[in-house]
Amino acid sequence: CVKSTPAEGSRAQANARVTMPKKGGKKKVKGPEFEKNDDVCRPFGFAANDVIVTPLGIEVTIIGVKVPPAPPPPEGDDGEPPAADGDAPPAAENALPEKPRGNGTMWALFPGGFSLPLRPKTAQQFEEQGYRRAHEGVHIIRDKLIFEQKRQELLDSANPNAPKKEKKKKEGGSKKKKK
Repeated sequence: CVKSTPAEGSRAQANARVTMPKKGGKKKVKGPEFEKNDDVCRPFGFAANDVIVTPLGIEVTIIGVKVPPAPPPPEGDDGEPPAADGDAPPAAENALPEKPRGNGTMWALFPGGFSLPLRPKTAQQFEEQGYRRAHEGVHIIRDKLIFEQKRQELLDSANPNAPKKEKKKKEGGSKKKKK
């Protein structure tokens, strides 16, 4: 029986660490995009880009609704179910009624850039839980700020040699000399 010295053992452990596969896992698959049209948002009582006030008083902006993905079509040639005994019924009789995909979940953008789903599923539940649309003045101020930011970006890109606004340095008081 041969015993390895402590130095040899640590080298073996170091080599084992080097040859181990890296952690990484699978890449995250992006979920379905947000639906922003009025037909999808109407059951919730709000529209996309509305500013609403949560029961805790936080103003959030509605992003849209994530609708669950449609179920895959049944297997068969060209998306049609397989025919039995070679007798193919007319396409009108063969068509399956489309099942509604459900309302999905309304998502909101919280201060700080966090996107989170909202729990209520109907306009009545939103009202019962204390969600309400913010005053129209809040929407106007938000739109004005967005307009000003876009305008400034456009001006900056049109004139790249323009002097940038610099932050003024605070002038500290006179430094006291040590005696």
